[in-house]
Amino acid sequence: MLDIFTIPSVITLGTYTLKLLLAYVLAGFIVIIYQWTHSRGPDKSFTDTLIMLCMLISVVMIIIDDSIARAFALVGALSIIRFRTAIQDPRDIGFVFYALAAGMAVGADNPAVAILATFVIGVILLCMYYWNIHFAKENEFTLEFCIPLSVNIETSYRLLFDKYIMNDRLIDKRIKRSQVIELNFRVKMTDPSEWINFYTELSNVEEITDVKIDKV
Repeated sequence: MLDIFTIPSVITLGTYTLKLLLAYVLAGFIVIIYQWTHSRGPDKSFTDTLIMLCMLISVVMIIIDDSIARAFALVGALSIIRFRTAIQDPRDIGFVFYALAAGMAVGADNPAVAILATFVIGVILLCMYYWNIHFAKENEFTLEFCIPLSVNIETSYRLLFDKYIMNDRLIDKRIKRSQVIELNFRVKMTDPSEWINFYTELSNVEEITDVKIDKV
């Protein structure tokens, strides 16, 4: 019973502190990679969450140590958590696992693996990003616009999409306080030279506001 109240040695506390600081530094590097390779303005709450996840999972791994009983206990405790925020972009899910993997490696006493993997993966992601920019297809654009909640969403823009767009993918969908829905698409135009006409006609639709279109 008295073992519960045993004060850890200074060396042990120092080791734990270094692990947390390393997890923080690696998480900061991951956030920088995320910001550099994110086409839109990154959500600050998401980047803060990446840092918290990396540090917290390192704490979890320190607590588990080599104890199977603790591992099962923590799994049972964490299983009651329900995440209600839907991640629209699969790329964000990848960065969540990126941060979790770095934190797990730090907490499991593998700092070399954590540092090496974080750096190598980050460099590869940067190379992929700049490769995609250099060899991006001319007919791919990001599209953003707002529409009232009371309007049938599909019918308001689908005719124009069928006219100008070869392929479209909904990236994000948000409801604002002003009772409008903000939609973000990744679109591939049939004819890239028609993007101005597409923008003009979409902006002239009465229900649609705040139209923004950018080259990928």
